[in-house]
Amino acid sequence: MIISTFFIAVDYDKLSEFVLRQFTGKARKLILDIKQYVIGTLFVYLRSYALIMSVTFVELSVGLSLLSIPNALIIALCIAFFDILPILGTGGVMIPWTIITFFQGDYKTGVGLVVVYVIITVVRNIIEPRIVGSRIGVHPVATLIAMFLGAHFFGILGLFGFPITLSLLRHLNDTGTIKIFK
Repeated sequence: MIISTFFIAVDYDKLSEFVLRQFTGKARKLILDIKQYVIGTLFVYLRSYALIMSVTFVELSVGLSLLSIPNALIIALCIAFFDILPILGTGGVMIPWTIITFFQGDYKTGVGLVVVYVIITVVRNIIEPRIVGSRIGVHPVATLIAMFLGAHFFGILGLFGFPITLSLLRHLNDTGTIKIFK
C-alpha cells in the first residue's frame, strides 16, 4: 500500500489526466464535480473532528484537574489525540488507567476517572452526529446510521467514508444529477 501510494502521488497529475481523457463532456464534468465536492467535504470533516477533539480536550482537562492529576493538560492533550481513533478512542486510555488505579487501591481517583470517561462518552455521542451531520449537510440521525454501518462493514474507512458518500449522494440529488431522494 505504501509503495502504491508513493507511485500514485508521484504521477498523480498524469493519472488524473489519463482518467479524465476516458470521459467526455457531461461525464467529465460530473467526475470533476464529485472530486471537488468530496475534497471539500473531507476538509469539513477534518474541521468537525478537530472541534470534537477540542471539546474532549477541555472535558479531560477540567476533569483531570479536578482530580488533581499531575500534568493534567499534557495527559488530556494526548488522550484527545488518541480519541480520534474510533475503535480505541478515549476508552483505550481511560479504561485501562481506571482499572490500574482501582488495583492500586486509589478508589477515589478510580471513581473520578470513571465519571470523567462517562461524561466524555455521553457528550461525544451527542455532539458527534450533530456536528458532523450539520457540517456535511446530512441529518444527525442519518449521519449516525451511516457512521455505524460504515464502521461495521468497513471499519475506520467506512466510519468516515459512509457519511461522506451519503453527503455526496444528497448533493448529487439536490443538484439534479441523480434522483434518489424525494
